Amino acid sequence: MELGCWTQLGLTFLQLLLISSLPREYTVINEACPGAEWNIMCRECCEYDQIECVCPGKKEVVGYTIPCCRNEENECDSCLIHPGCTIFENCKSCRNGSWGGTLDDFYVKGFYCAECRAGWYGGDCMRCGQVLRAPKGQILLESYPLNAHCEWTIHAKPGFIIQLRFVMLSLEFDYMCQYDYVEVRDGDNRDSQIIKRVCGNERPAPVQSTGSSLHVLFHSDGSKNFDGFHAIFEEITVLEESNCSDPGVPVNGYKKITGGPGLINGHSAKIGTIMSFFCNNSYVLSGNEKRTCQQNGEWSGKQPICIKACREPKISDLVRRRVLPMQVQSRETPLHQLYSVAFSKQKLQSAPTKKPALPFGDLPTGYQHLHTQLQYECISPFYRRLGSSRRTCLRTGKWSGRAPSCIPICGKIENVTALKTQGLRWPWQAAIYRRTSGVHDGGLHKGAWFLICSGALVNERTVVVAAHCVTDLGKVTMIKTADLKVVLGKFYRDDDRDEKTIQSLRISAIILHPNYDPILLDTDIAILKLLDKARISTGVQPICLAASRDLSTSFQESHITVAGWNVLADMRSPGFKNDTLRSGVVSVVDSLLCEEQHEDHGIPVSVTDNMFCARQDPAAPSDICTAETGGIAAVSFPGQASLEPRWHLMGLVSWSYDKTCSHILSTAFTKVLLFKDWIERNMK
Repeated sequence: MELGCWTQLGLTFLQLLLISSLPREYTVINEACPGAEWNIMCRECCEYDQIECVCPGKKEVVGYTIPCCRNEENECDSCLIHPGCTIFENCKSCRNGSWGGTLDDFYVKGFYCAECRAGWYGGDCMRCGQVLRAPKGQILLESYPLNAHCEWTIHAKPGFIIQLRFVMLSLEFDYMCQYDYVEVRDGDNRDSQIIKRVCGNERPAPVQSTGSSLHVLFHSDGSKNFDGFHAIFEEITVLEESNCSDPGVPVNGYKKITGGPGLINGHSAKIGTIMSFFCNNSYVLSGNEKRTCQQNGEWSGKQPICIKACREPKISDLVRRRVLPMQVQSRETPLHQLYSVAFSKQKLQSAPTKKPALPFGDLPTGYQHLHTQLQYECISPFYRRLGSSRRTCLRTGKWSGRAPSCIPICGKIENVTALKTQGLRWPWQAAIYRRTSGVHDGGLHKGAWFLICSGALVNERTVVVAAHCVTDLGKVTMIKTADLKVVLGKFYRDDDRDEKTIQSLRISAIILHPNYDPILLDTDIAILKLLDKARISTGVQPICLAASRDLSTSFQESHITVAGWNVLADMRSPGFKNDTLRSGVVSVVDSLLCEEQHEDHGIPVSVTDNMFCARQDPAAPSDICTAETGGIAAVSFPGQASLEPRWHLMGLVSWSYDKTCSHILSTAFTKVLLFKDWIERNMK
């Protein structure tokens, strides 16, 4: 015996040879090779090495022995390429080797498993599927390996169909069921029409064949495995009279087959046929939209009818609607009077003015019966309704009246007069802020926001402002919208005092009037479009717009209220935190006088037709310095929509010369009255 026969196989060699096995360093020497069928390189001696594994099903240690022969270089080699521990992968219980010096050949013959999990068979428990011929039975697949493929074909006796019901389902989930799935087909092979493909763990409804065969296929991909599935099947008798008769067509509607095997001889329907029903224009389906032919020869659900109805009109979130109790209106016409005079009471009952019957049948969501009345109102007292307050469903399928909408009530403040305005919170006053681009006096640093002027809120998305507030000085170049913002609901000059009530809104666009002259400040008006809607509340409401023809008195005789913040206030001054929105009454002065007054101060100006001049009314209390506010001017008078007094936007502070804030000197305003049409076009 050569010394090399005592050579022990090292762990490194076994790791290269046995991928998933766990070898033991245990060598048995045998004088004779197991036989020439093992390997042609087998010499005069052979060694055995043991492979140790864990059985997956019962978690017990098992193994087998492999022969190792000397090759031409006198090195030990395995006499065959063996699969390692993967041979036990799908076993419930595994075959075990002798653990001795004898050869275990069960792995060569392919009988690795002593017992398989339910649904699997073969020496490696990797085979599955079969042909089933029984009145009832089950398909059970307990767990499954990767890349499995199983097929079952179920055959029933002639005149019977097959029903398959899933008792348990535990597969990998995918919305398209394209990884691990069970596929059921209506026939005896994979080319038959598919009935259903299932995956995940949600059991589907029972499925039925239309004939006497059913094909079931299971497939798993190369990743993830779960517990498998369990389904039971049984034969069901198919009788000739089980076919469903024609369900008929609803009046003012039609039907068509949308699924299943269809009709027999154009009349009765086969089991599983799906019939769908539809209605003509201005009619709505009441009842089941789809009905299925069942095994008992009856259609599922209830036969639908077509009812005259109206689709409920769309309304905004600001409108609240209520369905009024159904009533049939009774109206006396000349024909009623004719019958009541010329005929007896008995004949009157048969007259052609008989009240129509109330509609019947349930309607789908979003539809209302004929003659149904809907009543509308606004969800908040801060809004008023436009359009009809009540609409009726007509026989044409349309609604009477006009679609309702709700818009904010403008210019309304309770118990306020033009001469008592100090200390008021004007809900339409909008504070316009600009972002700094460098260090400024007063403690402002780059990126800080500072107040530049006031604007007026005219609807939920629109603020009217003087054009010079949103353009570069002396130019028509507009400031970037990202460097401007609008703050609503503000009262105190100090931003920290109003933080709970204010609405800070971004700007989506600036619309500059095309005739704006940045030198003369003629047509000094612009519109800011808000990116988000303003939330209407007690502290935030729009002001009304008016034209000259709407004024109850002449423009020159109007008591105009001006409101604004002191935009030039020093934030470091002691009274800054308590400074609030200021207001006062001004009187219109003659344009010529306004020009002369400014000339006396060495400033020649031109007051155009798009401007008006005003100065503080000495008879009215005031805490405002008009030239410092960049504010807005308003007048209270009854509006077109209501006889109650409403505040209307008259002007925007444009320019002034007033070093001492004298009550005598005039301030020029943009005359907003002239631009009502332009503003309304851009409010939409």
